[in-house]
Amino acid sequence: MPLAYIIKLNKTFITSDIEIAYNESGKGKQTILFIHGLGNHKGIWNYTTENLSKKFRCIAIDLPGNGNSSHGNYPYSMFFYAECIKKLIDVLQLETIHLVGHSMGGHIAMVFALRYPHLVSKLVLIAASGLEYFSELDKMMVNQSIQMGQFMYSNEFYLENAIKQSFYRFDHKLINKVIDESKAFIPLQKTGNWQQMITASINGMLSEQVQQFLPQINQETLIIFGENDAMIPNLLLHPTETVSSIAKKAEALIENSEVLLLKNAGHFVQIEKSDEVNAAIQAFIEKRI
Repeated sequence: MPLAYIIKLNKTFITSDIEIAYNESGKGKQTILFIHGLGNHKGIWNYTTENLSKKFRCIAIDLPGNGNSSHGNYPYSMFFYAECIKKLIDVLQLETIHLVGHSMGGHIAMVFALRYPHLVSKLVLIAASGLEYFSELDKMMVNQSIQMGQFMYSNEFYLENAIKQSFYRFDHKLINKVIDESKAFIPLQKTGNWQQMITASINGMLSEQVQQFLPQINQETLIIFGENDAMIPNLLLHPTETVSSIAKKAEALIENSEVLLLKNAGHFVQIEKSDEVNAAIQAFIEKRI
């Protein structure tokens, strides 16, 4: 990355036992807060903030249980994560922000926007979970798969395969870089903490669904998906759904929303199509009604 792109790593306690790590770059008048997805970390956003920090103040966080933030016996629910973000905003004395979430981070962003609408100016949902509805039968089947996964797979195996499936084009150098950066954080956790966080987070996404509340989102919202997303929808449970159908349903439910579908991109669309995604986010934030 160019020398002009300066990232400042910060840590701050939001409660007596939860310390949040975050990267900060840029000094724009408007602040964008970035929320990563399941088992990821703040560095996932470097491909985005390198560009957007030229115009905006960019803050990319590690959720509790991830990256350099505190690891512990936390609930790891969507509500828990949203409340941690609220506490961080209070500590940093931020006012209105733009909220950008990827995958589970998009789910958390929606929960936060619904709970604290006065704090969110615009909302960007990138390959967001929460837009796809799961029935009680779906939940049961997912939980059974989780139980099998705990028995069959190691932490590193789960993470590596999840990242590989998140890309459409198999760029070995890029994918291995993302895998290595993500796996480096696993040894920071006590034995079993990683799997506990993953399992609780998945359960949180299933039990705290937001689709029925989407009409209550009043912020302007940009919904971005890669057309070749292998994670959303879940084709084993929802074989008739497509990325487009999920996105269009969300667009119909969120009044002030628009959809951007990018070809030849997977779940990590903000990395594979960084130029297009960065340009879309900047134009969306700078757009005036």
